[in-house]
Amino acid sequence: MKIMDKLQASLEKIMGPIAQKLSESKILSAFTAGMMHTMPISLGVAGFAILASLPIEPWQNFLTSTGIGQNMLDIVAATSSLMALFIAPAIAYFYAKNEEENGLIASLLATASFLALQPVRIIVGESSVSGLLQENLGSKGIFIAMITSMVVSFSYCKLIKKNFKLKLPESVPPNVSESLSPTFVSMIIFFGVFVVRWLASLTPAGDIFTLFNSTIALPIMGVGATPLASILVLTFATLCWFFGIHPAPIMNIYYPVIIVANTANLEAYLAGTPSSQLPYLAVALVSSFCYIGGQGNTLALSFLLFKAKSERYRALRKVAVIPNIFNINEPMIFGMPVMLNAYFFIPMISTVLFGGAYGWFVVNLLHVGDAFNPTIALPWVMPSFIGPFLTGGWRLGIATILALFIQIFIWYPFFRMADNQALKEESESQTFFTMADNQALKEGLESQS
Repeated sequence: MKIMDKLQASLEKIMGPIAQKLSESKILSAFTAGMMHTMPISLGVAGFAILASLPIEPWQNFLTSTGIGQNMLDIVAATSSLMALFIAPAIAYFYAKNEEENGLIASLLATASFLALQPVRIIVGESSVSGLLQENLGSKGIFIAMITSMVVSFSYCKLIKKNFKLKLPESVPPNVSESLSPTFVSMIIFFGVFVVRWLASLTPAGDIFTLFNSTIALPIMGVGATPLASILVLTFATLCWFFGIHPAPIMNIYYPVIIVANTANLEAYLAGTPSSQLPYLAVALVSSFCYIGGQGNTLALSFLLFKAKSERYRALRKVAVIPNIFNINEPMIFGMPVMLNAYFFIPMISTVLFGGAYGWFVVNLLHVGDAFNPTIALPWVMPSFIGPFLTGGWRLGIATILALFIQIFIWYPFFRMADNQALKEESESQTFFTMADNQALKEGLESQS
């Protein structure tokens, strides 16, 4: 226990202040809220993605002959594969809202600035046509959208607070005054956009999107969007969670990499790339084997509660198992508790590592993800052993269930030790109260005599 206490103290000393700063950061808060609030878009079209991809030949023939299938896929392409276009205004809105400024104006300025940076001439053969590249509005534009929205909303809020406003007479209606007052601010912002666009055009890349993705985004994705990086990040987040440091700040930093990888898979899939050749297939699938039932893979542990002998764990399963099936594992983390419980440190960390290694094996060597459909977005509360059947077919589903059994096997000996200890404590407590009752009864009889 002394080793655990020292490890906890060291981790809290290092990560505690960092996690506190990250949780209080208005910038990170805006990033997180903005990206999370774009999820209804992908979830809203998930039904079309599922229906358009059902591997039933008569159904597929019907979709093709009526044109319904193509329209379903077009809706998915116009929403889930254009995430950068939705992320830009969402992040700007929440940052301005955190600064108690007009979030709508900030989001409009951010969206307009993001679009103003886009190349508007597309080379087709020896000629060019007017248009915007879909990839710049999707995976290749997400990092630019994040940066643009943050710079624009930050500049907007700072300049407004510095009173760079168009002064209008009091007789002007408030709604008109509010819409015209940021005129000077918007001029300054768009001048900055012009400078960035012009400077990028002077480089061999020709535009800011090509320049950024070839010099900065490519190395980030090359390092971060790998199965190993995903496993290490999830392992570190789980380690923090064990010691009571919420993993959200760590995962929020990594979340943009996941969004870019998922969007790139979606774009490639809609362009006709087979599932087995998706650019980030392994990243999308391997991480799912490290996160069954929530951070720390507690779903396996919650199922073991049905083997509990102690009253404590029998009572806990009545309130913890069902939420954990839907990836809500706080009752397990705090109620069992898993956090700071020496019995559970090894299985909590090792299930992430073994899950990642197992996922890497089944994806790369057994090719269980060859039927993976990245157009299907599922809510985070979808049970971990059901979702893979919908997104990757029966092979991925079976592989996930086998991963769950492996995690149950890892958790079992440690759970048995914890359950026996709880049973022992309950027995000692019962013995103590029985002795106390007998003593009280004896004293009562003696007093009566």
